[in-house]
Amino acid sequence: MCSRLWIILPVALLLSVSWSGLATADSRCFQCHDAATFKGHITHSPIAKGQCAQCHSPHLAKYDGLLLKKGSQLCFKCHEKFEQQVMSKTTVHPPVADGECTLCHAPHASESAHLLNRSMAELCLSCHTDIEEQPGKAHAPFAKGQCTTCHLPHSSNNRAMLKKNSSALCLGCHESSPALRSKHLNRSLEGVDCLECHQPHKSNKTSLLREKLHQPFAEKKCQSCHSRKNNPSLCLECHDNIFASFNGQFSHRVNGTETNSCFNCHNPHASRQDGLIKQAPGDACRQCHEGKFSRRANSLYVHPHADRCVNCHQLHSSDLPAMRKKDNDSACVDCHERHSNFSHPMGDQALDPRNGQPMNCISCHDPCNGTMFKYNLRGTSDKGLCILCHAGY
Repeated sequence: MCSRLWIILPVALLLSVSWSGLATADSRCFQCHDAATFKGHITHSPIAKGQCAQCHSPHLAKYDGLLLKKGSQLCFKCHEKFEQQVMSKTTVHPPVADGECTLCHAPHASESAHLLNRSMAELCLSCHTDIEEQPGKAHAPFAKGQCTTCHLPHSSNNRAMLKKNSSALCLGCHESSPALRSKHLNRSLEGVDCLECHQPHKSNKTSLLREKLHQPFAEKKCQSCHSRKNNPSLCLECHDNIFASFNGQFSHRVNGTETNSCFNCHNPHASRQDGLIKQAPGDACRQCHEGKFSRRANSLYVHPHADRCVNCHQLHSSDLPAMRKKDNDSACVDCHERHSNFSHPMGDQALDPRNGQPMNCISCHDPCNGTMFKYNLRGTSDKGLCILCHAGY
């Protein structure tokens, strides 16, 4: 009996300390604020200690709830080391970057670990609704609502907030699978991007494969390609109808060892994109043309469809500069028909002194890079644009 009493007493004492702190937590606060609403399986330390003034001013403040600071600035006042750790990563989760800690965390008490205001799965899917709507069989961690098996919740140095690169992450669970090596021709999987072929969340296909499959891969005829030398001619043996599309004057070259290959843009196994493009078209282009995309980030005005490169550009080749689909202004007029009558005051007689070509829409407007001027003009509309050509005036 005595030993049992010694076990009970510390627990009772711990509970009394925890809740006495809350109950008397600056009792002046709880004359108005019901202490019962602050109870939970997990209680935030300042609340448990009755230190409401750690976060709130008792009299007046600039921010709602009489908070001393706004958003994450208040949280990082105590969680300083956490701030340094999180904000130093290359990718920061938008709620964290925007200072919205309370989108996920309860500030006072919660029934969930880490003061989450809902279950992990409910929290993630409240924003990432597109993942829940995907059809098919679910990957086990996703089916169990265990998003943090693969993802970090605050920040990461890997894409998609992954804990590790996709190869290391996937092999961490699947490396012991007996069928894994045989299905991949007993080749080394180190450094392989598993997500190029497999869906990480849901799929209608076996082994969580992506929606679009290369025919030899779908028919398990791996050796039809893997027993051959890896060069563009291998692809063109089957896709001979594509060869003519590279014959334009301006081309995405695919011949030679120092130029582009089909695999720069296409996945030879599986993809979620038509044409087995590795990524969404704009993202695929960005792999090589990062300069154009990065300039947009510092521009005030960016064409609303600037990331839809294929609207204006051919994928393989063209007889027009910049691999354009259409000549001069016709590509622009397809969308901007009501502006088709505007031109240089001299009309077609005006030549652009920078290239000797007739003036057209892109002489004055930049459709790709973004600019600091309205209507995507290359200079100010009063005179800055004009002196690009008329510098002597």
